[in-house]
Amino acid sequence: MNINRPCGTFDRNYFQAKELYRTPLRKTLLVLLIIGMYLLPFLTGDYGISILTLICAFTIGMLGLQIITGYCGQISIGHAAFMGVGMYTVGILQRHFGISFWMCLPLAGLVPMFIGMMFGLPALRMKGLYLAFATLAAHFVIVYVISNWRSVTNGTDGMWMKRPDALFGIDFKTDRNYYFLVLSITILMTYLATNLARTKLGRSFVAVRDNDIAAEVMGINIAYTKILAFGIGCFFAGIAGALGGAYYEYVNVEWFGLDDSIWYLGFLVVGGFGSIFGAIAGATVWKVMDEFSTLVTPIAETFLGGAAFYASAAFSLIFYSLIIIVFLVYEPRGIAHRWEIIKRSYRLHPFPY
Repeated sequence: MNINRPCGTFDRNYFQAKELYRTPLRKTLLVLLIIGMYLLPFLTGDYGISILTLICAFTIGMLGLQIITGYCGQISIGHAAFMGVGMYTVGILQRHFGISFWMCLPLAGLVPMFIGMMFGLPALRMKGLYLAFATLAAHFVIVYVISNWRSVTNGTDGMWMKRPDALFGIDFKTDRNYYFLVLSITILMTYLATNLARTKLGRSFVAVRDNDIAAEVMGINIAYTKILAFGIGCFFAGIAGALGGAYYEYVNVEWFGLDDSIWYLGFLVVGGFGSIFGAIAGATVWKVMDEFSTLVTPIAETFLGGAAFYASAAFSLIFYSLIIIVFLVYEPRGIAHRWEIIKRSYRLHPFPY
């Protein structure tokens, strides 16, 4: 019996077994959540829309890292660089070839996917810390190429990007309409990632993560699985980067530093490894705490005076570090695990066992 379902809920046919949500309550809550996400921009100002847009974009990137690390167990410290590749793919195609954003968006995922699969080759021979260093090298290679290939990328000066052209009479130049677009793509990518985890390939990812030798004995092609995990994860990263860069209508190599890749891994721990909900929770906590650290700076000036000017740059680092440490000590399996405990308690209520 599946402990994630209420008592008395069984699969009676193949179509029921394929459903993501079996109970009417879960389906209703999911619909209400989606409707609420579409209504939020009408309740918040431009500042709130900005935060919501970035949360959606970062969620897509976190889903990609979840596929690579959370599901397949391959540590990647170059994830932010692949988001940058997605940004610059759109910027280069728009600047040099005049291609519309709608045509650039799929390529923003495919180009990082191809590059990610090439850099994923070391995963066939490396594990753990050694693989992390290989992906670290990938980050610096990508940043070096973008910074020095000035004729194409404009170097460290950055590039201007254009938002999508109007579609079906909807003008995406406004922040609210653009948020609706990013949210819709985020829902689609979340659905794809959720279903990927339930497929034969997704189960192969988990098998390789848990024990690659046992997985190979069972007939799983280890090389194919690892490289494909890097490719799919980098595809998500490229889409996230393209959407984030188009929101600001500008992209710069400084936007995807090594620290961003490290924080991606850190907040994936906060959200929870091996869970789609964990990726969403990790990205949400990251961006909310990022804004919180910005808002707390004026309060710190009251107590620190002029010293707050020098200390403000460290506030976000302190907050990030404390959150990750707290979760590593008290909830190492992340928010997703705690949410599962809460749901299980609700299903078993009022019985304590």
